[in-house]
Amino acid sequence: MVPHMEERLPRVKTVTYTAMVIALAVSLRLIKYTLFGSIQFVNFPAVFTIIGGALLGPSSGAVIGFSSYVLSDIMIGLPGPWTAVNSILMAGFGFLSGLIWGRSGVKQIGRLGLAVGAYIMLLAFDITNSWALLVIMGFDWLSALIIGIVGLFLPAAGGYLYGVGPITEATTVILIVTIVSMLKKNGFLLRA
Repeated sequence: MVPHMEERLPRVKTVTYTAMVIALAVSLRLIKYTLFGSIQFVNFPAVFTIIGGALLGPSSGAVIGFSSYVLSDIMIGLPGPWTAVNSILMAGFGFLSGLIWGRSGVKQIGRLGLAVGAYIMLLAFDITNSWALLVIMGFDWLSALIIGIVGLFLPAAGGYLYGVGPITEATTVILIVTIVSMLKKNGFLLRA
């Protein structure tokens, strides 16, 4: 049986799908880290958090967002204050994606709407994440916000890459839209 957003999945199936999505997000982040190190070019936890929230609902989206960051940071061996900030923020964005795209009244998820909405979410995630971490490190709120925004485009506060924020968000959105399009084509999402 193919799950549709309109149908309510049994609890066991929802938990199973949620666990599978978490495992996929963690595995792909670990593979990316093993092959490319800490260079950021796609955010796998965000990809599967947004898709999981849209397919499985707000609660699953929140669990996927939180768990994928916590587990992958622990497995990479780099847990720290950023783990708490990333996981809590991504849980919120997973919940939000479930509210926006997971409603039973939504007959079709449009590519453009998904792309714009996901890009805005990812941009907000990056800015909020940078801001929170800089505040934790002792920067005042306004300076942290300015550095967080500038750091998306220019090396700031220890960064070394140019345009890493918009590039990462764009590749992540392309991956989200591609996966959702494949799921729609294969009957895993509602058709108009």
